[in-house]
Amino acid sequence: MPVDSRFNEPPKYGSTPIGSLQIPGQYLFVLSECVDDFRIERKQWLASIDDNAILATCAETFVSFSLFQKLALRAAKMSNNPALGFSVGQRLTLASHGVLGYALMHCSNLLDAATIIEKYISIRMPLIRCETSFQGDEFVITFEENSALLEEMRILLLDGLLLTVKTSIAQLVPSIQDRLTICFPSTAHNNFPYKSLFGCKLQFDCGVASIRIPQELVTRNISGANIPARQEAETLCKNERDRQPECHSYASRIQNKLLEQPGSFPNLEVVASWFNITQRTLHRRLLSENTSYKVIVEDIKLSLAKTYLLKSTMPIKEISYFLGYEESANFRRAFKRWTGCSPSDYRARLSIV
Repeated sequence: MPVDSRFNEPPKYGSTPIGSLQIPGQYLFVLSECVDDFRIERKQWLASIDDNAILATCAETFVSFSLFQKLALRAAKMSNNPALGFSVGQRLTLASHGVLGYALMHCSNLLDAATIIEKYISIRMPLIRCETSFQGDEFVITFEENSALLEEMRILLLDGLLLTVKTSIAQLVPSIQDRLTICFPSTAHNNFPYKSLFGCKLQFDCGVASIRIPQELVTRNISGANIPARQEAETLCKNERDRQPECHSYASRIQNKLLEQPGSFPNLEVVASWFNITQRTLHRRLLSENTSYKVIVEDIKLSLAKTYLLKSTMPIKEISYFLGYEESANFRRAFKRWTGCSPSDYRARLSIV
């Protein structure tokens, strides 16, 4: 299939293979506290987990995101609480975020704090990318996932993240929290007390998670700022970010190769030949990384689809062909399965072209 040279740039979306990710165990520990609050039987919650003792030490170490996702979705189902992300986010303070939280505590203003989050969010939550911008008379902090997530997990993760960032802002500058606007990417949970929890303006179905702050407030000095402590903390953040291991998993290597030749999705036998191993061996190794070639390809197709829908005027029929779909109807069905909406609706809501 021919490759359109206009679209050789790797997408910013979906660049992190989930199977290889580690997140701070503190977040799993907080989730376990929520499980206790909901009176869920821990033995049942941890059923089939290889290491049931992990909760005893997880607060001091890292855990796989795959494990966190499995337990978070199980907790949401067992508690019949799709808004579980808020329960987790409500328990997190600046101190919960390690050296990143320490750096934020000593920032001179919210613009400085947002810059720290944008640069170093990966050391706490590598699945999330943060971007900041001035839009009109507002300063906007945007959060997007780096990988295609299950929709239930995406909502849970972004719910918790928006609340914990809002809480952090309130800790730094308590007087402005009612002037924030919290933008949720999805529909509001039924009968959830948003107003009492957030105490500020809320918007839903925004497609992208963001927090909007009046521009004149982001340069207001924060009392208690400590520039030397902030500089020291940023050095620690940078060191931790630089120590993050390069991902040499098969999932990552396959993904990188596919992104080097967008629009080309060879079969598993061809991919296995890249590594001089058999198709069966590659399949087994991907399973050990909690993924599969099908999942990797779908992650990349979703990433490319989002990029082309948002950043180009490429017709949907052409995008379908470029992603390997002979019929655009098949692409539409796949995209709706991934995102919950059609490609045309996604472009209409979010396109910046």
